[in-house]
Amino acid sequence: MKIVKPSYEILDPIDGKAILKKIELIARVSHKSEGRITDTSAPDFVRKLIQMGDESVLEHVSITVRFICDRGVSHELVRHRIAAFCVSGDTVIRSMAQKSWTVKELFDWQFDVKRKGRLQLIKARSVDEATNIIVPNHIKKITYMGIKPILKVITESGRALKCTADHRIYTPNGYTELKDLSAGDYIYSNGKELLENEDWLRNYYLTENHTRKETADFIGCCESYVYKAFKKFGIKKPWSDRPNRHPGHGNKGMFTKEQRENISKKMTGKNNPAYIQDRNFVTKQAGYQESVRHLERNQCEWCGSTSNIEIHHKNKNPTDNSAENVMQLCPHCHHLWHHDGAIGVFKDKIVSIQELGAEPVYDITMEEPYHNYVANSIVVHNCQESTRYCNYSKDGFGNEITVIQPCFLSDMTYLDMEEEIPCASRGFTHKDFAWYNAMQHAETFYFDMLKAGATPEEARSVLPNSLKTEVVCTANLREIRHILKLRCNKRAHPQIRELMVPLLHELQAKIPVVFDDIAERIREQNE
Repeated sequence: MKIVKPSYEILDPIDGKAILKKIELIARVSHKSEGRITDTSAPDFVRKLIQMGDESVLEHVSITVRFICDRGVSHELVRHRIAAFCVSGDTVIRSMAQKSWTVKELFDWQFDVKRKGRLQLIKARSVDEATNIIVPNHIKKITYMGIKPILKVITESGRALKCTADHRIYTPNGYTELKDLSAGDYIYSNGKELLENEDWLRNYYLTENHTRKETADFIGCCESYVYKAFKKFGIKKPWSDRPNRHPGHGNKGMFTKEQRENISKKMTGKNNPAYIQDRNFVTKQAGYQESVRHLERNQCEWCGSTSNIEIHHKNKNPTDNSAENVMQLCPHCHHLWHHDGAIGVFKDKIVSIQELGAEPVYDITMEEPYHNYVANSIVVHNCQESTRYCNYSKDGFGNEITVIQPCFLSDMTYLDMEEEIPCASRGFTHKDFAWYNAMQHAETFYFDMLKAGATPEEARSVLPNSLKTEVVCTANLREIRHILKLRCNKRAHPQIRELMVPLLHELQAKIPVVFDDIAERIREQNE
């Protein structure tokens, strides 16, 4: 076991004078007073803006800070939702009702008197990680995070997302930063819900009297899915309303089993007079039928299911039944693969990751308890080290857990854990020893569970609240001011004040004016 003290690191180089000049320029552009800018006007101008409460221009400057703290402090930090939800402005956010908007559009709503109240009414999409089901969630706010270098990730199913390199994406192994992913890795995407909406299906198919093919084309799926949905909900169109109705022929039982087999052999493949020699002219329906007849359907390649296996065409061309283009999938996985609105997520392979240069990016704050959202049909989250997939018995963690020294205990970071324990003779109190003993027991039982066959996500249940974690947070100056006001206050928890007060003083030294009023308020509280 290793004991360390909490710490922080500002990851961005900060030029305070340049930041003040940038803030002044942005504010004066909106007020049409650029002509009043001088070499020394920025500090006083920014100070007046803050005194008047006009802090919106501060959102154009962002800072990234890396915190090393315990789990308790990290949970307080992520409640501010400041961590690297940086996506480009053209990223699409889709509601549960199939409506969609770009992030830039939703950001602008916040400054529109007629629309700013509508943002909280949108039922956006989050993921319940326990079931991997898409659930409705509300957007609390969207924050402009400045201009940053972005990457574009493209998946095998055709989905694409532009975001920063430290953006965390939901994968089968937990949330992973984009910079740690590469082509061939899998991430989670989501699909369509209209096939599960009985009211919509009845209205579109029966009331508006569309055909089954028109329904399938509108949803973006093959007719077999629509047929199964109709059968599930008991949707049946009256004979008089069936535009594709045509009379059949033949009587049941007119051929013996042997005769039927012979006829089947004569009419299979190229022996069939209707077989189209030029495969470029094969219809989609004929391609589907051919794949069902000739390709094996044994087990779903994603979930391992063996019931009702279907053939999936990767390039969405059912006439291309080559081995590299087809997959065996169960109906659920097949449905999720094709359609970017379904209530569920599936594994989607990354095809490429491209560098696109710098673009304006935005941060989305979601309501509890789901700290994720679906952007361009890809599930994303915030930046925090996860105990679920960290195995502390591995060499990457030194085969030990690391805990944070609470500020209200004696310093134990210098102890050699294999030779020394805190004791009264060395100035340690009973409270010190009780905490140390609890940490040692937690580490022992954690490794005992791993040896007994428990997975890391199962064994983590015994890990202490003092376990070290790392959180990388990106926020604009307005949000940082809000955080420091709350977390430097004398009523805040002493462990988070241990981090935030030094951070406040360092930022005040590097960026004049912006944090002066907060530092003065904290100084008065401590007097």
